[in-house]
Amino acid sequence: MNNVYTELGYEPHHGQLQFHESDARFKVLIAGARFGKSLAASKDVLRDLLSAQSRGWLVGPTFALAQPEFEYMVNDARVRLKLGVSSQSQGKRGEHALVRFDTGAEVHCMSAQRPQGLLGREVDWMILCEAAHLDRDAYERFLRARLASRQGRLIVPTTPHGHNWIKELYDKGIAPGGDWQSFRFATWDNPRIAAGEIEAARAELAPEVFDEQFGGAFVARAGRVYPEFERAVHVRECQPPAGAQFWRGIDFGFTNPFVCLWAALDHDDRLCVFDEYHCASQTLDVHAREIKRRDEALVARGLLIAGGVADPAGRVEREELARQGIRLGAAENALLAGIDAVRTRLRPRPDGTRGIWFDPRCANLVREFEGYCYDKIAGGDEPLPLKREDHCLDALRYLCMALSRRVDWRGVRLV
Repeated sequence: MNNVYTELGYEPHHGQLQFHESDARFKVLIAGARFGKSLAASKDVLRDLLSAQSRGWLVGPTFALAQPEFEYMVNDARVRLKLGVSSQSQGKRGEHALVRFDTGAEVHCMSAQRPQGLLGREVDWMILCEAAHLDRDAYERFLRARLASRQGRLIVPTTPHGHNWIKELYDKGIAPGGDWQSFRFATWDNPRIAAGEIEAARAELAPEVFDEQFGGAFVARAGRVYPEFERAVHVRECQPPAGAQFWRGIDFGFTNPFVCLWAALDHDDRLCVFDEYHCASQTLDVHAREIKRRDEALVARGLLIAGGVADPAGRVEREELARQGIRLGAAENALLAGIDAVRTRLRPRPDGTRGIWFDPRCANLVREFEGYCYDKIAGGDEPLPLKREDHCLDALRYLCMALSRRVDWRGVRLV
């Protein structure tokens, strides 16, 4: 491969060279801005591009964010490696571009803004461009399976974006051995970036922003909606005993996940969220069967069904669940008031304890807490959360609002 790099006039710096020397099938490259991660990713798959009949995808949160790697690759293939182009095309909406070379190799540049459009043929390699801004759902449901039949390679080059799902991919490659290998570098690991630029950014930016964008560090993002949440404090086993009453909070979804949370109040008026159901692309009948199965298991343990609330916009879904024996009230959906209700329970109470716990089995809920951040300003002064990966949090918000309003749960018959 070094001979190819010489032919391309590419001289990887030390950090890029470490990345290239890895033969891992799945490589995660976390780096600060201007480290050269896009360049390194595009060069790393050239060996695949030179193979006849290979097919590769570059997928970004938007088409524009996938273009740098795409342009690097196509330019190298055409100008430096003298590969002939047999055909090329670009979609009308600017969400897909394809170059097919005389060798039979194909390179596709794609946007994940319409994830259903990512369904397609198997690929030999894939680059997730600026992956920290991609939805987990797009990767898990539409992209990962494309690598299976050909045992394709995956490269994930990105600057961090808080503690989101990319941190989980990164953690997979920390342990030695296996198919995954992860790398993390700072902007200043690129010797071509002037030290003065680094120090100017350090002086200008908030420390957590500098650490993330230049240091390549996974940091708690500024603007977290729930800064009170601490995994070490709020996550603990909290299965309710026999005799306890439990409630359900439900957020409907099909392409987005359908979520049901089970929770109970303990003797200290602490809300213990002890189970979650998180499932996408299934019918309401499937969800109803699973909810009833879990309810029956809880009742068999001596717990009592107290009530439940669901997304107020889902009147049809609530009526259908009622026909299947699951009766739910319409939740109050005041976003900012609901966030405040959740935050009130997260904060220390006068005796120092917290008003809410989450069982470790609620993994999706915990993950959403750590990545849920404000996005923009509404009405000039009210911040709004970024509307993504918040379905468990919506279900929790419905529960907390209902409890804070002292809903008469007895009015909701579930059996």
